[in-house]
Amino acid sequence: MIEKNQAKQIINNIFTLRRSNAIQTAKNNLNKALENKKLNTSFYKIRSLQFDLSKLDEKSDQAKQLTKQIEKEKANFKQILKELKLNYSDFLPKFKCKKCGDKGFVNGKPCSCFKAEQNRVYLLNSGINKEKLPSFENVDFGVFGKTENTNKKLYEIAKEFVDKFYETKKQNLIIVGNAGVGKTYLTECMLNQAIKNNIYSVYVTAFNLNQEFLKYHIAKIEDKSEILAPYLTCDLLIIDDLGSENKLNNVTVEYLYVVLDERARKNLKTVITTNLSPEQIQNHYEERVFSRMFNKQIGIVVNMQGDDLRFKKQTKK
Repeated sequence: MIEKNQAKQIINNIFTLRRSNAIQTAKNNLNKALENKKLNTSFYKIRSLQFDLSKLDEKSDQAKQLTKQIEKEKANFKQILKELKLNYSDFLPKFKCKKCGDKGFVNGKPCSCFKAEQNRVYLLNSGINKEKLPSFENVDFGVFGKTENTNKKLYEIAKEFVDKFYETKKQNLIIVGNAGVGKTYLTECMLNQAIKNNIYSVYVTAFNLNQEFLKYHIAKIEDKSEILAPYLTCDLLIIDDLGSENKLNNVTVEYLYVVLDERARKNLKTVITTNLSPEQIQNHYEERVFSRMFNKQIGIVVNMQGDDLRFKKQTKK
């Protein structure tokens, strides 16, 4: 897991390397072609004439004569290329993106290729092991049956939480519901939307986060900061299935509170799904974690209703 600044550096490095490789390949092609003595002579003759032309008044007779000489030599250069079965285009950089020339930006704005690469890097480093995520646009609400309308509203709340990410003052979205009602699918839609909106997000199951807490607990002091940093600094943290992890003494509650408290102090947003009721959360994680999760001033709590969708799929088979 890496931090946002590291992800941005990776993206910048990709474009720097991509552009430099295209330029270097073109140079290599030219240098190899110039090993031919005839082509080499013509190439440097053109350069010499162009240099002489640059020192003259372009309207002078001498400049006009030099211009004609340059055009004549260029025609000779092209003829030699033809004889060697080479194309002049081989000496020009072949950029992957013609719009930005692999710079990643056009007129100071991110190019579409930059956005696509950013989405790929953000997804790759989000912590979720998937190449493709579900989207809000493709949700089949018919699977919810009687709770279709209720869950439609819940999806609207979740999408608005991401789309108005920097506008809303709410920091937390807590999604409560029984196992199998579709909480994970909903948060995957949120992650997808967040990445589309250039929001650096980290997605982690409560079990895996608990393992990170244990790793942090037993790590050497000089190694500790790198372990929890991604969870403390990402724009959006999604913790899935809180309550499914084994509670470790002096670890689970203590560091979960550290993460939630630190994120609240930094005004960073957190989404949590859980099968536990608010009362069970309070009993299991103590008052301080409960207060961070269910503080109505900074958070939204929604209840996802319905039957176990996984059971429904099995019965249909």
